[in-house]
Formats: sequence, structure tokens, C-alpha cells
Amino acid sequence: MPNPLRIAGIGANLGGVAGDLDAVRAQMNELIALGAEVVECYASDLGVVADAGLIPGRVAELREICAERPLAITLHAPIPIDFMDRENIERHRAAARVSVELAAEIGAGIVVIHAGRASPEAWARDADGLLAFERDELSALGDIARDAGLRIALENISPNPAVIAGRLTSYSLDPAALARQLALVDHPGVTGCLDYSHANQGAGLLDLDPVAGARAMAPVTGHIHISEASGRPAIPSIAAQHDWMYFGIGDMHAPLGSGCMDLDALADVSDVLPGTYAILELQRHARAMLGDSLTRLRAFARHVNALDRAA
Repeated sequence: MPNPLRIAGIGANLGGVAGDLDAVRAQMNELIALGAEVVECYASDLGVVADAGLIPGRVAELREICAERPLAITLHAPIPIDFMDRENIERHRAAARVSVELAAEIGAGIVVIHAGRASPEAWARDADGLLAFERDELSALGDIARDAGLRIALENISPNPAVIAGRLTSYSLDPAALARQLALVDHPGVTGCLDYSHANQGAGLLDLDPVAGARAMAPVTGHIHISEASGRPAIPSIAAQHDWMYFGIGDMHAPLGSGCMDLDALADVSDVLPGTYAILELQRHARAMLGDSLTRLRAFARHVNALDRAA
């Protein structure tokens, strides 16, 4: 029976396992001990795919690790996948499709993929064409995902260094624009991944209201990423993400409770789809605060789940 709660479970990503499956075991066990229900794996970090093909022995070991533990599994596909990169689309398709294969093998119900990016010049020339191209790619991948019994979750991106430098842009810096794209895709195998931290950063860059962005995207959201971020863009002279939390810039992946975002205001507008999982994403050097952040995420989930009762 489907879980009627909007947020059906909370958890966290794996913290940089670098292909070490013993580290996967240890981090999953830590999450279980902290009361988490979900774990998100980053596909490229697992060491189970080469040349867009599964490595059978490695996948079998990972499958066993996942099956032995009482955690729901979600999979973050490689961040470079870009369904607006027409020139290299075959490589992006192959990486996305093997991500769906991997998810099916390990029992993951969601595969997260970042929304498309383009140079500002290409976007100015043909925004409508790029959006239509992405929709076609998502629909084709959504067919594959649906047949495999899972869904693609399209995520709003952060103003990464390429965006800050003016080399790339993305419509999804505004979650309301991503909501419009998802409404046009309108595919049962495709949902939204609302990253509150990314939305806060995009709002800081574009002078938008992050709460309004979350409100616009929530009704098409079937997956959540969350961490704290100030909303201040990264600074080119501070290039290492490891330093961004310290300086209060960029994609900090800071622990909840850092005071960067109004989590209560965001929860108030987060009428996400029932059965959504909320994934905490922390920097490696913030993982000592994993337990406290999960406690705060549990409170956030209770707040969201109380919205229906208060209506």
C-alpha cells in the first residue's frame, strides 16, 4: 500500500565511499543506527559501472549489501548527465540508461538527474528548442524507468562554478521554471527533485524568493534534497568546495541548524507528493553532525506531514 504521508521517510547520502563497498556497509549501518529509513548512493562513486555498462560481480555485492539492510535505496545518477548537450547526447543517454539499470539491480525506486544546462549564448538562441529536446529525452528515459518499476527525479541545479563564471546557465536555477517543465513532460516515470539548498542559492543569484520557488515546485516534487546554504554565490578565488561552508558561499552542504535558511517557512509551503523521501546531503567534514541534522530533518518532515491535518 502506498505511504499516505507526504514525506514517507528521511535519510542521507553516502559520504564519499570512493568505490569501497565496506565503507558502503559501514555508512548504511550508521544511518540505520541513527534511525534513518533511506540512503542515497551516488552512482559514479560506487565503482560498479564502466563504459556505461554494469560490472556484474561488483553489482552483485552491492545488491546484497542493499538487500540485507532495512533501508529504502535511492540513486543519484552522475551529475554531468545533461539532456541539453545535443552534441554528446549518446553518451548522456548511455549514462542515464545504465543508471536506471543499476537502480533496478539494487532496488532503488528513484534515480536523480540534474536538469539541463547550456551556454548563455545557446540558451538565448534556442531556449524553447533546448527545453523541447530535454522533454523528449526525459520522456524516453521515463518509459525505461517506468518499465523498470522506478522513477526519474529531475533536480534543480545550484549556481555552480561554471554558472558563476558565465559559461553555463540553467532554467532550473528557478524551481518555478523546473515545475513548468515537469508539467509539460507529464510522465508517470518522471517526477521532480526539489533541492532546497540549490533553490536558496539560485534565489540569491537571481534575486528571487526561495520560499516562492519551493511553493511552485512542491506539487510536482517526489523527492527531496536538503542541506543549509546561505544563498550567496561562490567566489571564483575560493574554488574548493571544502572551504565553502566555512566562508558561507556556494553549495555549502552545511548541517541543518546552521541558520542559513528558514526551514519552517519552507516546510509550510512543501505540499510535496505523497511517498516522497527527504535526503540530507552533507559535506564530508560536516558528517560529524549527521545525527543532529537527521533529528532536525525528522522535525521538518513532521511539519510537512502536518500540513494536511491543518488544512
